Amino acid sequence: MYYHVYSSPLRNCPLFRDDADRRFFLNRIVLCLLGTNIRIYAYCLMDNHIHFLISGEEASIMKLFADVKREYGRWLSRSRGPIEVDLDGFDISMRLIKGEEDFRTVVAYILRNPVAAGLGSVTSYKWSSAFLYFNPWLNQFNGISVKEYGITKLRAETSRRNELPTDITILDGIFNPVQWCSYKKVEQVFGRPIELSKLLSKYGIENEEESKMEQVEKNLHNDSFILSKVQEYCTINGVDRVEQLTTIEVRALTRSLRDRWGASKKQIERILGNALPSLR
Repeated sequence: MYYHVYSSPLRNCPLFRDDADRRFFLNRIVLCLLGTNIRIYAYCLMDNHIHFLISGEEASIMKLFADVKREYGRWLSRSRGPIEVDLDGFDISMRLIKGEEDFRTVVAYILRNPVAAGLGSVTSYKWSSAFLYFNPWLNQFNGISVKEYGITKLRAETSRRNELPTDITILDGIFNPVQWCSYKKVEQVFGRPIELSKLLSKYGIENEEESKMEQVEKNLHNDSFILSKVQEYCTINGVDRVEQLTTIEVRALTRSLRDRWGASKKQIERILGNALPSLR
């Protein structure tokens, strides 16, 4: 399954204060990808939200972003700056991609985000995968080895104390996207550079995709979405199942599902199951 994974823009603060934050976030994504069947085909990190085109199991993708959110929160608490970042509003939505044409539209939409925000051209924006596709000079983006970059430095920048991948090179402080972003699939779907260029310049591409995203938002409160929030909450609290949460944690989860996500009493009872009797 292919998904457009995105977050709603944070309204009162940036998601990323600087490039160090962006490097940490993207590197944690790559580290969390290791050993999974999740693949990334396109991405863009904006100041206050993110976009990814991903394939994999829905639950595994939600867990990946819950893990990254937890680790990014820890990073922010250790590297406090003049700008505060509130991750309470950083929530992931997923839209199932239906067919090849939909895939193409999502790629173009993701890559056009900087243009829509007035941040320059598609290819000049540093924090997207745009430079990967149909690039005749891509073989020059070799990066440097992890050893040459410095394992101690990389551990400090990724907050990773255990073994780091040594077969991935470092490009401008991040794990080289040439090695982990499945850009060749995008090239295969478009066939020719001109086809990608035509869609990138298509009028109204933002409206087309955002209308689909709005429809997803209208249907957020189905069981699948509420269950994803439960799984995310468990991951953040370091457990695998609701049954492993404390009574206080289950109460907090229940309040969040009801007050923040609009889950009904019956829906909460159906999803949380046997974890609820202690609350009655």
